[in-house]
Amino acid sequence: MLILTDRAKGGLATYDYLTRGRRCHVVALHQALAQPLKHPIIVCDVDIDNMTSVRLLRAALKLHRIDADIPVLFLTRDSSHLTATLAISLDATELVSCNDRPAAIHAAAERLIRAYQSRNKGAARPAHVTEAHASEATSALASCFDAAKRGEPVSIAELDRGANVVLGAIKQAKIRSWLDVVWQFDDVTYQHCLLVAGLCAAFSLKSGLTADHEHLLLQAAFLHDVGKARIPPDILNKPGALTKPEMDVMRTHPALGHAMLAGQRGISPVILDVARHHHEYLDGSGYPDRLQGRQISDYVRIVTICDIYAALIDRRPYKAPMPPPQALAVLMDLGDRLDRNLLKRFEAVVADCGRIL
Repeated sequence: MLILTDRAKGGLATYDYLTRGRRCHVVALHQALAQPLKHPIIVCDVDIDNMTSVRLLRAALKLHRIDADIPVLFLTRDSSHLTATLAISLDATELVSCNDRPAAIHAAAERLIRAYQSRNKGAARPAHVTEAHASEATSALASCFDAAKRGEPVSIAELDRGANVVLGAIKQAKIRSWLDVVWQFDDVTYQHCLLVAGLCAAFSLKSGLTADHEHLLLQAAFLHDVGKARIPPDILNKPGALTKPEMDVMRTHPALGHAMLAGQRGISPVILDVARHHHEYLDGSGYPDRLQGRQISDYVRIVTICDIYAALIDRRPYKAPMPPPQALAVLMDLGDRLDRNLLKRFEAVVADCGRIL
């Protein structure tokens, strides 16, 4: 393994423990740009409150992480939200406290190494999402939408099935393969919901969310547009720009979705929040409740970013898909309306989308 550090090796029990039984390079951060060293994991023991160290570490990771799947384990020196955010912006795979027992840090490192080696064992070709994955997700989505439209409870089993299929497909084959398969389906609303769910899954994997948060995010993304089940089809599927009266109708879908799901057993408050508020902006210019700032949850902020991005790269008969870098630039241009820290993390998802033809 490769350990990048801004403090000396001597006397640090963690380094001694990590080097047992495995070839290991401990490299001082200021010397880390000498030559690339490929290892199955990079461990970062760096004070990321120091901006000079952050710049050096970013350059070092760019040099040594020659395979984007190589895990990066951060040994954090405090438990602040800022430290976690900085580490994630540096593409951390996992965060552990440098004050944890050396055995626990070693176990985390070995687990990440095994996962990396398992993914790459005999990997001559990348995995791909199949039509079966997308068909199963579409089936679950249709079941949920149809039940909500009829005024019946959404099946939690179907919701879980859909969320699990999307997350499993993204873990297996990454977001680009998911986009290519989902774009083959005709229904505009289902296609969009599956794109947003896939992007949220990719975001969650890049951000290292816990399994519970990951599942809640996927459930919410899956049903974020459920209110569109009550929008007239001639407006919903119109092949062109909507008139103002049509747009006014379309803008009722968040409140409709919330009303359709409210009071149902098993529907999390997170799902209700996202269904109603995924068109809210941090500056208060969104709808339907003109929320702003801290009134908008992280779940909503993530889904909003993925929702806008999916709409920009969507393929439609009347418009070409926007290339990922240009779509990201549009998101950036929205300024204070979106969460800048989350948007920074989303850049890694955009990079995986590749070139859209």
